[in-house]
Amino acid sequence: MKTAILNRKGVKKILGRRLWLGKPDFSILPEATSGELVRLTSKEGHFLAIAYFNPKSRIMARILSFQDEEISREFFVKRFKKNFGDRQKLYPGETCFRLVHGEGDLLPGLTVDLFESVAVVQLATAGMERLKSTIYDALKEALPLKALVFKNDLPVRKEEGLPLYVEKEGIDGPFWAKIDGLYFLIDPISGQKTGFFLDQRENRRRFSLYVKDKLVFDLFCYSGAFSLYAARSGAQKVLAVDRSSQALALAEENARKNNLAGKVTFIQDEVENFLQYAPKAQAVVLDPPALIKKERAYQAGRKLYEVLNNKALARLEDQGIFLSCSCSQFLKLHDLLSLVERAALKSALYPQLLEIGLQAKDHPIYLSMPETWYLKAVFLKILAFEGEDEKQRSS
Repeated sequence: MKTAILNRKGVKKILGRRLWLGKPDFSILPEATSGELVRLTSKEGHFLAIAYFNPKSRIMARILSFQDEEISREFFVKRFKKNFGDRQKLYPGETCFRLVHGEGDLLPGLTVDLFESVAVVQLATAGMERLKSTIYDALKEALPLKALVFKNDLPVRKEEGLPLYVEKEGIDGPFWAKIDGLYFLIDPISGQKTGFFLDQRENRRRFSLYVKDKLVFDLFCYSGAFSLYAARSGAQKVLAVDRSSQALALAEENARKNNLAGKVTFIQDEVENFLQYAPKAQAVVLDPPALIKKERAYQAGRKLYEVLNNKALARLEDQGIFLSCSCSQFLKLHDLLSLVERAALKSALYPQLLEIGLQAKDHPIYLSMPETWYLKAVFLKILAFEGEDEKQRSS
């Protein structure tokens, strides 16, 4: 294994247990090819970590271990088995969860979602792509799998000099999986991400506690998970909105499978357009895609978030429940709270904070890598200003 020597700045990052290193952190770069494993040492020759290296990437090195150990099949088998046991403790009786959450599980560039006996794997980096066969063998050894999908169509792979592709074994198309007592049609081949967003599991559980006998809007509903949790929990009616016909087809199948089709109406439209003619609701969940995908897009994306929140809040009745979410790592929690407050004030509303939600516990946040905290959800009760004219609020 080749050696790379870190400078003082790089050593400091390692001591702080950061998992990413860039060119300014090196004293001597290794003569390594994309994805090759390297040993990281100090100028004095002290071992620091094992990483994989990519000279083509802005993040040149990503740490796999702070121990001087072999990155082998056994290395991954041990990690996978441990994570599997941890997830079973987090979600007793559940068979679907995120097994590996990249940097959050100290395995940068690797995502594994487990849907019963089907593993959906995403390799985001050249280093993980180079370890693909090792990861494949380790998953087969660690878990009783019937099917495995490599969903390697992430745009970030282009930055690593990698092709986009999807490979499947033991599966031809969508399949049913049970999550929190509800059946969902998982589409890991042509669906978004790994086929289902497991990261909102606990926020769906919490939101469903507020919806009994209410008219609910599920905005950017994708396959209708928030809708079905709400419908099952006694919502009077759910209007679920998404612009994607493919997503809504999945959502409608899910509703039928769970005998909830009569309580959910699926609407294909742009969310902003729907909110122009929508009736007043008593509960709204706003869960848009990441509107800030790069740091330089922060200002424009933040404005989009504020516009959407403003329009959604304007359709809420007094005493309504509002769940506003952001899955962009670049929009911090205080930013989300601030823009929701601004949006509420524009509609002459007073927002009371009820709860703060995070990504599900099987998507761990590694404090030395704040980038691993990406999902924020704020639960609010919305009050109209006393004596405020309804027409003024709507305008």
